[in-house]
Amino acid sequence: MGIKLTIVGAGSTYCPELMQGLIHRKMLLPLKELRLYDIDETRLGIVGAFCEHVLLENGMEPRITRTGDLARALDGADFVVTQIRAGKLEARIRDEKIPPGFHMVGQETTGIGGFCNALRTIPQIAQIADAVERYAPKAWLINFSNPSGIVTEYLLNHTPLKAVGLCNLPIGAQERIAKLLDLPMEQVRLETASLNHCGAIIAVHAGGADVLPRMLEPHALDRAAKQDAWIQNYRPIIELLEAIPNDYLQYFYYRDRKLAEQKAAPQTRGEACVEIEARLLSYYADERNRSVPSMLSERGGHLYSEAAIALIASLSGAAPGYHVVDVQSRGVLDFLPDSSVIETSCYVEKNSITRIPLTREPGDVLKSLLASVKAYESLAVQAALTGDRQTALRALACNPITADLDLAAPCLDEMLVQNRSLLPRFFS
Repeated sequence: MGIKLTIVGAGSTYCPELMQGLIHRKMLLPLKELRLYDIDETRLGIVGAFCEHVLLENGMEPRITRTGDLARALDGADFVVTQIRAGKLEARIRDEKIPPGFHMVGQETTGIGGFCNALRTIPQIAQIADAVERYAPKAWLINFSNPSGIVTEYLLNHTPLKAVGLCNLPIGAQERIAKLLDLPMEQVRLETASLNHCGAIIAVHAGGADVLPRMLEPHALDRAAKQDAWIQNYRPIIELLEAIPNDYLQYFYYRDRKLAEQKAAPQTRGEACVEIEARLLSYYADERNRSVPSMLSERGGHLYSEAAIALIASLSGAAPGYHVVDVQSRGVLDFLPDSSVIETSCYVEKNSITRIPLTREPGDVLKSLLASVKAYESLAVQAALTGDRQTALRALACNPITADLDLAAPCLDEMLVQNRSLLPRFFS
């Protein structure tokens, strides 16, 4: 027995983190086959070989296939993890560098940069989804490709696949809150009113009760802020929402501050990632190295492998449990259409994802934000599929970060031109 796992985008420097998750659960979740797929043959060779060495070093000997043939990679897979970056880091850098020139925040998943990322990514994900439907129709597709919520909105509303979106931010928040409560992570369950990269934790269940109200008391926040600088930075948003915000709400509520920081920065995050990836690839290419390096934490994605492999373990039936994932709302957030993809707590067991009803109502400020951003996300999918510029502008008009047409319209034109080879639908 054992699972057949396909990783699409296996040339990613994140890929060895997934090996860590598999190693951690090798007795619980036997790995029969590992298929590593990427369109970049050079990176696949370097990262794939390193992943093989890491598994062998830890007593795992699955059948491993490295290939640029998507059909071969997918054939009969049980689970497919998608972690692609359309246009690679060069496109991310454009997403970050162009918008500040139009007095707009430049970011890879949020705002107009994230929008352009979605326009590039959805057509490529559509091709992958078609191949999954053909070669692995029973597989679960677990999407990590950013912007994860918008990509999963496409997968769940425009394909017949069993798909779920995943991000490392919820498990990172669970870790932070568990530390503040001085509890093991597994004893803390989060309740969110959220989209991916937009929302907040509205309840924290620990010891049979919701402990968030006492965590939000002024003296408790004073104490937490001394323990964790993150709390101090986000405290105005915490008090505004009466909830613990997703990290990316800084781009919604501190827009001018974030723009000023970006304009003053010596390099974008994407440019920093180019340097980090060069060092990682050099490490991976050295055959003497057989362990995942600590420098991988510099690339981001904290607890990425834990979130992904724990979810696969639950879906396989090996370890049922609670996960915060991207699924259709189906009444969880009753002010959004049932088909809207949200990020929410679910109980996951073999081939089953059950949404956990909310025990607390999100406040009006949070509801308003989520409704606006969900309208933006839905229109973003339409724009990506049609290449229609008016639909693209309507999407941007719904997003609080991008709703100034004097700025958004010329910025969009410039971003489309600079991504022309990756966005043929907008130039047909």
